Amino acid sequence: MTQNVNPVDRKIPLPGEDADEFDREIAELEAAIFALKHRHADTQLAAQEQVVLTRQQNELKQKGRNRPEVKQEFQMIRSRLAELDLILESRLLNEWKLMWEPFWQAVRFGGLGIAIGWFLAAWGR
Repeated sequence: MTQNVNPVDRKIPLPGEDADEFDREIAELEAAIFALKHRHADTQLAAQEQVVLTRQQNELKQKGRNRPEVKQEFQMIRSRLAELDLILESRLLNEWKLMWEPFWQAVRFGGLGIAIGWFLAAWGR
């Protein structure tokens, strides 16, 4: 009897790489993708909640802020909107931190390329 082996289940080491290291890197990549999907979903939910709360805040403004229950609800909405702004801003800053190193590498090597180009142009005259 021959045993059917699913090609996905087989571990095929790549030339020059250890199979365990490759599996570890794949697991890290999958975890990073999962975290990115989770962060994206959280950001979308926060943005949707922000829109809903802004609408509720505008409705309360139209009702008038003189009644105590309206004032209390207005303050709760305002504090939740401040929390959502903080969440959305922190997500933006987190994304910028991920782009920080590639940005400076591009600036560094782009500037180096321009400097070499100027040097070659001046030397070729």
